[in-house]
Amino acid sequence: PKGVMLSHHNIISNIESARMIFKIYPTDDFCSGLPFFHSFGLTFTMWLPLLTGISASYVPNPLDGKLVAQTVRQQKTTIIITTPTFLMSYIRRAECEDFATVRMVLVGAEKLRSRLADSFEKKFGLVPLEGYGVTELSPLISLNVLDVEVGGIKQIGHKPGTVGHPIPGMAVKIVDPEDKTPLPPGEPGLLLVKGPNVMLGYLDMPDETAEAMQDGWYNTGDIAAIDADGFLMITDRPARF
Repeated sequence: PKGVMLSHHNIISNIESARMIFKIYPTDDFCSGLPFFHSFGLTFTMWLPLLTGISASYVPNPLDGKLVAQTVRQQKTTIIITTPTFLMSYIRRAECEDFATVRMVLVGAEKLRSRLADSFEKKFGLVPLEGYGVTELSPLISLNVLDVEVGGIKQIGHKPGTVGHPIPGMAVKIVDPEDKTPLPPGEPGLLLVKGPNVMLGYLDMPDETAEAMQDGWYNTGDIAAIDADGFLMITDRPARF
């Protein structure tokens, strides 16, 4: 574990970027059981509702699918923020009617398996939208969003097997792990990220900070590729697991 220093600017910029890609209404209610000591829970389940002025409902044990279902039903929750692991609990313990008011389910922190996503969609009629982030980036880097169709023109916002497009304000590049030269689209390599949400550094660890951030680019340590449509695919996370 490292002390990741995130500034007010880091967190607020990450929230503003996210609000550019999915609409939040005054009547929305967030429901989550993510811990506030993790940047995912801190940024998106505490600060986003507070800064946006919408209500939020919290469940102390996210594995308690029955309590989550009860909370969502009572509070008329519209957006659920969770992890893929907790989706299985909802499938087992919640009824379809419990999630009747939900319009968006955002998941992150781990890989979303296609079988789990299909099972969740089959039961609740909701497509889990997978995102990707790391603590050092406050944490969101990319996110799948709902498809949009206006005037007969459809924009694809969600592609299964990917973690979506990089959010506004983010720059990402795929480089060779050895010599750091940029790689062409579709070829996997080391993922580097730059943006206003990149951490200030590791607390009292100047050497580790210098190794992780070079010329403003944060080295995620993850292996990824970007397809022809600009969707980001994470192929391996050796540095973290």
